Amino acid sequence: MKLKNAVIVLLASAVFVMGCSMQTDGGRNGNAGNGTLSAGENPKSETGTSSVDENGEKVGNSDYIIKEENDEKGAGMPMDIRNKSYSEQAEWAQEMLKKYYWNESERFMNNTYPSDKDNGHLNYWWKAHAVDAMMDGYERTGEKRYTDMAEQIVKGIIWRNGSLYNEFYDDMEWLALSALRLYDATGDETIKNYVLKLWEEIKKAWWEDELGGMAWKKNDDNRNTCSNGPAAILAARLYTRFGDEENLEWARKIHAWLKKNLVDPESGIVWDGLAVKQDGTVEVNKSWLFTYGQGTYLGAGVELYKATGEEQYLRDAEKTAAAALDKLVNFSSGILKDEGQGDGGLFKGILIRYLVNLYEVNRDEAIKEMIYHNTDSLVNISYSDGLFGTSWDKRRPMPLDLSTQLSGVFLVEGAAKIDRMENK
Repeated sequence: MKLKNAVIVLLASAVFVMGCSMQTDGGRNGNAGNGTLSAGENPKSETGTSSVDENGEKVGNSDYIIKEENDEKGAGMPMDIRNKSYSEQAEWAQEMLKKYYWNESERFMNNTYPSDKDNGHLNYWWKAHAVDAMMDGYERTGEKRYTDMAEQIVKGIIWRNGSLYNEFYDDMEWLALSALRLYDATGDETIKNYVLKLWEEIKKAWWEDELGGMAWKKNDDNRNTCSNGPAAILAARLYTRFGDEENLEWARKIHAWLKKNLVDPESGIVWDGLAVKQDGTVEVNKSWLFTYGQGTYLGAGVELYKATGEEQYLRDAEKTAAAALDKLVNFSSGILKDEGQGDGGLFKGILIRYLVNLYEVNRDEAIKEMIYHNTDSLVNISYSDGLFGTSWDKRRPMPLDLSTQLSGVFLVEGAAKIDRMENK
């Protein structure tokens, strides 16, 4: 049931700092060369849509066209959604995502609102999370319009990037994770092929030196939570789906590396990454605490627990979840910290996604109440226009990035998913 004005006692605060993949200029580009098409290349076919084949090469077109949905009050006018169910609020959040960020002429997501184009930046990993948003909508409704749009975004990423691959390993991990969800829903072998090809490329990130760990970026010595956590989640899910023991061993190995090198053994909080200096020494910046780092580590623990039944993985996930609620939620407001626009705009939504997955296993009331409370707060400040900013309890002036809108969608869809669990 929906809990209004939930009272949460959480300890906390953290200072906003820059993370391993974080930029504030609209995010980083996808990269296959420079990450954008060269002058004169058209990302669309003559029909205005794009497509790629099972190997990630540009071909043909896609038939999906989004239809604008109008209510009796006028096109796209948001209703007062505050007292509706979480499921209705999630549908509203999806409609607002489409209204403000879907570019009808390009058949792709814009990076900012207001904007009539993508400003020359692909933002590969943002768009990968847009696929996840569509899959959240599909999971809630079972409606094909969500998987159709998810497929369009996947193929649009590859088309605009010029390749399936990217120089940032975490970017490819995000696309593989969201595309795997799309495959689970549709059984499309082309999408499965993308996932498996990405995984083969991602495994090259592992350093065979004494230190080990997954690199964040090609030709880079640094090893970060943002590249190791999602890789462990992906490996565990691939094992669960397809039964390859090698993938389970990858998941175990990556999780163990993270736990040893980037998780505080006392609190369970997850640090952002480690840097290998020119003299070979290793430095971990323990002041860099980001919401998504907590999310991907605990998410890996949940997936390994589900894959193996080993309680230690669940205990690791629960310890980090408790640390995140303690340190990254404002004590007085109960709201997750503001991590800015750009790449940071996505961070909170990623934590929410994996907290919901943990809740599905352990039914921790603190997780449920935090997510309900943050959702109520966001909806209460955004109901008039449906635009989500960097803070879930304060309005922020435009322009607003796609990344922050997606985090808000993940939050409201997360509340709706928990509500479905509660009412089964």
